Amino acid sequence: MAKVMRITETGPSAFSFEADRYPDHPGCYLMRNAAGNVIYVGKAKSLRRRLRAYFTQTATAERKREMIERIRDIEVILARNEREALVLESQLIRRHDPSYNSRFTRDDDSYYYIARTDEGFARLVPYRKRRTNYALGTTTKADALFGPYVGWRLRNRILDAVRTQFPLRTCHRLPTTPCVRRSSGACAAPCSGGITADAYRKIVSAASRFLRRPPRSVLRSLREQMESAASDQAFERAGELRDRLSALEHAATPQVAERHKDVDLDVLHVNAESVLRMSVRDGAIVDVGPLVCRVDATEDLLGALGDGLAERLIANRSLGIPDGDATRLRVPVSHRSYAGQLLEVCRINHAYRLVLSETAGST
Repeated sequence: MAKVMRITETGPSAFSFEADRYPDHPGCYLMRNAAGNVIYVGKAKSLRRRLRAYFTQTATAERKREMIERIRDIEVILARNEREALVLESQLIRRHDPSYNSRFTRDDDSYYYIARTDEGFARLVPYRKRRTNYALGTTTKADALFGPYVGWRLRNRILDAVRTQFPLRTCHRLPTTPCVRRSSGACAAPCSGGITADAYRKIVSAASRFLRRPPRSVLRSLREQMESAASDQAFERAGELRDRLSALEHAATPQVAERHKDVDLDVLHVNAESVLRMSVRDGAIVDVGPLVCRVDATEDLLGALGDGLAERLIANRSLGIPDGDATRLRVPVSHRSYAGQLLEVCRINHAYRLVLSETAGST
């Protein structure tokens, strides 16, 4: 019979931080109290460095000192990059509603987005949740959000790059006469009938696709322009292009922490000794683990994983599951596919938890 292994740091009455137990890797951390409840969720480019800071620096805020004293366990979920960690953090906060996140950051107020307006001739504008968004206007609503992005500077550089690529309006209200952006070619000028509503919607759709994943051809062109400007000693121009390229490369970084809203599935990474389950609900990663150790390689894995499995399953290998369940399972061929990327996130978390289990077993 399979055995569930939960990796806990210490007993219920104390917490002893050991930096070596946490990887120098992007991801999220979930701090739990003595009752096992999540009291804080955070993200980090390096989990080890971020968590070490909690226990090596003096916490000046009383609420932060209080939180640190209540920690009894810290669970981490690895991500492939900083952007994926940011999106994953957002999902975990929504799922667990940690009390100290509400006190410190009021959920995801600190996340930066680009909003597409619901106007007939849509705009792309900077946006933050539960804030006064002057660029959006008092009566206009957000039709779609792109992001979140790590910081307002990065968000604004991405927005500037999109506005350079696509001639979308930026005015709050359509003027009666074209502005200077029309004469420079920066705007298609729907205000003066310079473009039909259908043609403008196609530009908006193209800009939206660009925000979701900037084409490689655009990134390549920006790099060539930057190198050309540098060789011509136009260093200011080269610096502008470098910043724009860096921002778009961030936007192009793949993330699967949240993707397709209508997807419910479980991802299984299996080896001879154990299996790790990662749950995706409504298109978002909501849980990873615990590690399930396999006593018998021929056992019924689905039964060992317990109740609550999704109807759709993704795994890194074919499993000896009953014929009636065989259609539930998919083994991805492409690592670049959505399923393949989900499986990679599950794999790196499986590898980390195996290291933890081996360390725990040797002590």
